[in-house]
Amino acid sequence: MEVNKVISIILILAIFGIFSCTYDQIEPQVDCTTSPVEMVLIESKDAECSSSNGSFSVAASGGELPYTFSSEAGSNSDGVFSNVAAGTYNVIVKDAKGCSSELAVTIQNLGGVNLDDITASEAGCGSANGSIQVAVSGGEEPYSFFINGGAAQTSNVFNGLDAGSYSITAIDNLDCEVKSNVKITSGVSYQSSIKGIIETNCAISGCHNGSVSPNLTSFSSIQSSANRIEARTANRSMPRGRTLTQQEIDMIACWVDDGALQN
Repeated sequence: MEVNKVISIILILAIFGIFSCTYDQIEPQVDCTTSPVEMVLIESKDAECSSSNGSFSVAASGGELPYTFSSEAGSNSDGVFSNVAAGTYNVIVKDAKGCSSELAVTIQNLGGVNLDDITASEAGCGSANGSIQVAVSGGEEPYSFFINGGAAQTSNVFNGLDAGSYSITAIDNLDCEVKSNVKITSGVSYQSSIKGIIETNCAISGCHNGSVSPNLTSFSSIQSSANRIEARTANRSMPRGRTLTQQEIDMIACWVDDGALQN
């Protein structure tokens, strides 16, 4: 009789271990919404044609000191960037907790070609349907366009692109050039795709509905845990006791790579 009781207890514990969420806890991420980091442009100086004599400075507030500033022009702790060429710079500031903010700063090309607008279309998850269209003015025609340092083309449109970051360069007939980095997203929607996956498989009774940290019933919590969710679903250690399709795993990865947007 005692043996049967022991066996029953072992079976109960085994079943609990298989179907519970105990081993699927995600380490809570830093909440950056309580004191968000913000950044503003203080001043900028345009660059002369084919010269790196432009500059700009930014300042941050909020979050937790110290700050680290980075862009295509390098990184520093004071937000001052000197000796930069014409182009658009994506500046990122991070505080001591890893919370961040981004700001695009454009340095014009004095007397040369300038980028007026760049339009990027979505690529799709796992597809190469993205495109980039560049609008330029100034300098002397004809213009040449380059993507990621590749061969020159006279067309201002680049097609057949995967999701990811691209470097676009425009050069005029005087050899003045201007550069900008462009990001193409997959376009995976949180509302129509990701939310349902989380609600059905993760934010369920006994798991991330409040029973286990983090509580994945709110978007802010899902967003702050996005990188961990991507990693755990990719190695199939999450969700516990359930199986996601490869398409669902890929969509989560694409959504996170896009920036975990509330789209």
